[in-house]
Amino acid sequence: MLTHGPVSTAFDFDSRGKRAGFIDVAHSSNELAFSVIRVPVGVIAGGEGPTVLLTAGNHGDEYEGQAILHRLMQELTPDRVAGRLILMPALNTPAVMARTRVSPLDDGNMNRIFPGDTASGPTAAIASFVDTHLLSRADAVLDFHSGGTATDYVDCGFLCLGPDAGLNAANLDLADAFGAPFTMVCPIDGSGGDFDTAAHRRGVRFLSCELGGIGRVSPDSFEVGWNGTLRALHHLGCIAQPGLPAPATTRFIDAGSAAGFATAAHHGLAMLHVRLGQEVAAGTPLATLFDAHNFGEIRAEFTAREAGIVSIVRRNPMVRPGDHLCVISAEISRSALL
Repeated sequence: MLTHGPVSTAFDFDSRGKRAGFIDVAHSSNELAFSVIRVPVGVIAGGEGPTVLLTAGNHGDEYEGQAILHRLMQELTPDRVAGRLILMPALNTPAVMARTRVSPLDDGNMNRIFPGDTASGPTAAIASFVDTHLLSRADAVLDFHSGGTATDYVDCGFLCLGPDAGLNAANLDLADAFGAPFTMVCPIDGSGGDFDTAAHRRGVRFLSCELGGIGRVSPDSFEVGWNGTLRALHHLGCIAQPGLPAPATTRFIDAGSAAGFATAAHHGLAMLHVRLGQEVAAGTPLATLFDAHNFGEIRAEFTAREAGIVSIVRRNPMVRPGDHLCVISAEISRSALL
């Protein structure tokens, strides 16, 4: 039995074979006074090779990655795997079951709470277990995201660059192998909390991705993620997968401070004039905000401040001050990355 604060499991992470089980999290509440939270986990372990940790449901309303991990667990067998795959399809299980971004038990945002701790609620306890016991086993991590119920993303890898140049280069190779149409790039700023930073601190290769969104499973986004996952596992030396579609020549786009946000300053009904993935020039009309109370009045018009690609769009057109309508990401040359 492996115990880590309120987290415990008898699951065998290390032996060869294929199996599924649970990581149990004790949490005392009115509903869970005599229960545990069961976080599903699976392992597919073959011969010698690297260990790859694959996670989805980091945010509970993001579904493409969850579906990809379920399919991997169905289709892969130990004889096809060199090394070991550890799969967690519902990393923040309470959020997944509630169909919410954050946990309903403690409002915990899994991707803002790493490396976690054992005394701050179930979300932090799960993160702490992963950081302590699974990142220490892993040679690489693939963490799957999408836009959730609030937004829609271009299908992309997500590359965080930190202070370790060698690790940055290895993660760039992983993004190339994943081969999404785009790769969003942002710096690790030292503030921590996200899974990317936790992996970087431990020297573990890491690639996350954003696949579609708006609270659905998009067949197109699933296909991008599925093929990208198989290519990434092949690149890491875990599987031999002949006949895979060649990766796209991924285009790198800025997800850091240089990204341009069209942000509402008033309540109203927003109508976008651009489409996800569209290339825009400076001055391109992005959206019109109609006054929700004064019929026939326009509260604001939004235009692109600079050229770029529409990388994220909002789902709900009814907005309030502070809501982002869309994001314009400038393209980054490969030579400028490292």
